[in-house]
Amino acid sequence: MHNQKKELENGAPNNGGTGSSAMEMFGIRVQKYVANLCSRENLADLFFEYFLPASQVVAIGFPFIWARPGAYLSQYSTIGYVLIGIIFLVLGLKLKTDEIKDALRSGHVFLVGIISSLFITGVVAAGLTGELPWDEPFTPVANRTSMFGPYEFRIGVMLYYSVPCTITAGIVLVQQAEGNLPMAGAIATVANVIGCYTTPILLQLFLAKAEGKFDVASVLLKLTFSILMPVIVGKLLQCIPAVPKAVKKVKRWISIVTSTCLALMLWMKVSKAVEDDAFSGIKWQSLLILVGIVIVMCIINLTVNVSLSALLCLRHPYVRVMILMVSQKTLVMAITLVQILPETIGSIGLILVPLFVAHPTQIMVFSLIAPQLKKYPFDFNCPRFFPSKIVAMCDWLNSKKEAEAPPALSGVVIENPEAAAVTTQPNGHTAPVTDKV
Repeated sequence: MHNQKKELENGAPNNGGTGSSAMEMFGIRVQKYVANLCSRENLADLFFEYFLPASQVVAIGFPFIWARPGAYLSQYSTIGYVLIGIIFLVLGLKLKTDEIKDALRSGHVFLVGIISSLFITGVVAAGLTGELPWDEPFTPVANRTSMFGPYEFRIGVMLYYSVPCTITAGIVLVQQAEGNLPMAGAIATVANVIGCYTTPILLQLFLAKAEGKFDVASVLLKLTFSILMPVIVGKLLQCIPAVPKAVKKVKRWISIVTSTCLALMLWMKVSKAVEDDAFSGIKWQSLLILVGIVIVMCIINLTVNVSLSALLCLRHPYVRVMILMVSQKTLVMAITLVQILPETIGSIGLILVPLFVAHPTQIMVFSLIAPQLKKYPFDFNCPRFFPSKIVAMCDWLNSKKEAEAPPALSGVVIENPEAAAVTTQPNGHTAPVTDKV
């Protein structure tokens, strides 16, 4: 008895005490973990992080339970235009022209990124899907025989890969991979503004042989008033000093507003398609084929943008932008165009299906690539066996411009006009504080 008491005093646990204390410690750790997880800050972070995908899941799934409300609201096209206007007004409020100015210092990356995003992938998608045996346009459900699905699937794939690069997801992945964020933001902003005009024109060219035509001039006019004008208004509002401060203060809630508008547009379109019985007859094999097409397009986009990076001899911060930003597509612009395109082009619900398949698949693929780019950075150097003028041009394009480097201020004394503090001299007098660099 005396020995057991001595062991306990020395901290030597007995068998029964060990199991009890271990369970108690485990319980305490679980309680701390749950309490930390359920704290207001963590719950807020989870809410803002997952609101967008959760709202899209609800918007797509709820119409299959009750489609009537959304189908009824979809009759009023004005609602859709208002939602689009809100989304791009927010884009204008957050537009930063300083990023564009910084990106122009490396104009070759900026220009090639926009061209690749707006034109190359759309042309590749049109050529790839044009060779596949889809059903003929406007084929009734009972007469659909192709394993690849209805012709509207091809329109959806071409539409998705003709729109500009993504904004939110691309910037998040570039930041995660430690790429050049100003360049990523500039390419995304300019490409999305230009893309509202190039995408309908490309889509009309790609559908030249299809029965589903639309008036491209009318679509461009609608896009001007629903996309470009709100962006301009949002940018002009930044001239009011209080507006940028307010936007910065409620930045996370603004993202909730845009996500809600996007979800409402999805909800109305899917509800209308469900009520029209547009999804009946879709084979599960067709959905698997769509996933395969999206993965192939991801590989093609990667190959194209890595090749362009190699031709330009880009350094790794810009390579990450080309891979993670330029290779992806934006769901917002795709759904906006679906909202504006006339229904004579085909069943809008079926056109939306490739968008629903492509976007999450794309995010999953590039989410796996981003950490590897951070872990294994690589640069493309100009081969020295190239002609000397080409080597010199590559070195010049990728060298740091003098405008990017901070000016040499060594030994210069700069008076700080905002400094309120003063220093006391040995003679008792005071003098303003100066910053010596």
